[in-house]
Amino acid sequence: MQTLSMLRRSPLMPLLVIVQVALASAILANVLFLLAQQTAPLLVHDGIAPGQVLLVDQLIQDKGRWTQAQVQDGARAMRSLPGVQAVSPTMGLPARAAMTFTIPLRSAAGITAEPSGFAGDGLVGTLGLQLVEGRDFNDDDYAGNAGLFGKSAGAHQIPVILTAALARHLFPDGHALGAQLQGNDGPDDEGRYLVVGVVAHLLRHQMDELDDGRSEFSLLYPQRRFDGVPILAYAVRTDPRRRDALQVQVGDALRRQLGTFQAEGVPIQVAAYEEVRAEAFRTRRAAVWLLGTVCTVVVLITLLGIASVSAYWVEQRIRQIGIRRALGATRAQVQRQFQLENLLVVVVGLLAGLPLALAVNQLLMQAYELTRLPLSWLPLGALILLALGQLAVFGPARRAARIAPAVATRIA
Repeated sequence: MQTLSMLRRSPLMPLLVIVQVALASAILANVLFLLAQQTAPLLVHDGIAPGQVLLVDQLIQDKGRWTQAQVQDGARAMRSLPGVQAVSPTMGLPARAAMTFTIPLRSAAGITAEPSGFAGDGLVGTLGLQLVEGRDFNDDDYAGNAGLFGKSAGAHQIPVILTAALARHLFPDGHALGAQLQGNDGPDDEGRYLVVGVVAHLLRHQMDELDDGRSEFSLLYPQRRFDGVPILAYAVRTDPRRRDALQVQVGDALRRQLGTFQAEGVPIQVAAYEEVRAEAFRTRRAAVWLLGTVCTVVVLITLLGIASVSAYWVEQRIRQIGIRRALGATRAQVQRQFQLENLLVVVVGLLAGLPLALAVNQLLMQAYELTRLPLSWLPLGALILLALGQLAVFGPARRAARIAPAVATRIA
């Protein structure tokens, strides 16, 4: 009651802190959530063998479509280079957006996902992916499936390999291996895909679909025939000691083998996977720096603002503090009084600011199509601001506690 009485007698100072905390909480909760969204994919294990993989892209047929013979000629030219361990023609390269596809899926439980597809021959080994369940594709899987450009022969089901993250999403009970998945072609498409394996990690190639835990929603699809594609791509696994030299040699070998068919003015792109990933994440890293700076500025302004108001408040109450000390209040009691006052004021600011944070999020959702702010982020923002409030008032409270009664009571 004494604390509330003190706050009522000097309402201006608490009101300033309340307004500052309310604004800070509205901004901080949203910025922290956006920062976490932007940062999470940067920390995801991409599953690719480090320092070994080259990505070959932008092989564009001058006459419209590549033939299967040309696709195999390009692969043989690269395999003949010393230091090349594996070559896989592919549709869908990690962290690249050229010639990509997604496959809408639905499990028997009705759970849906639209993962990035990687169609190729031997991609598990070429990319260095780790199988944690099941098996890699075998010759029968490739033979029984004409791929994305033809109708499957024999069995209707197409074997697929999922990432562990996608398997957990589609099959929360943990029974993904051997399960069937439905596509999006209507009721006749029931059980179209059969899960034969699960790999630990593989980052999806849709770089704008990495939020909300979807970073590793990826699927491997068996395909050996690529005749009919306008843009050809390869994944190449190399001896890590020779990768830098092979980056040049692979480009030269493809220009010799397929250069006469390559569209004029379009250079063949050969890049180390890490370079491709770094470029793909460049915009996201810039967003992380920007949002991190905003968080830092909000925290510092809040900290300095509360500390300044609290210090001024102490100066205005020196005589009152001195009287309390003269009446027997200890230094610890004076310090706790200021910290308790700060706690109550910050709580009031949060009660006003957290609903404001949700309102700001609604505006951002309408204006920029951002994700809804989960309610779980509100307590996090509140805890940070409560801690900031106590940290900011600690110095002024200690100075108040050190005021000597004899000095304070002489102030008119």
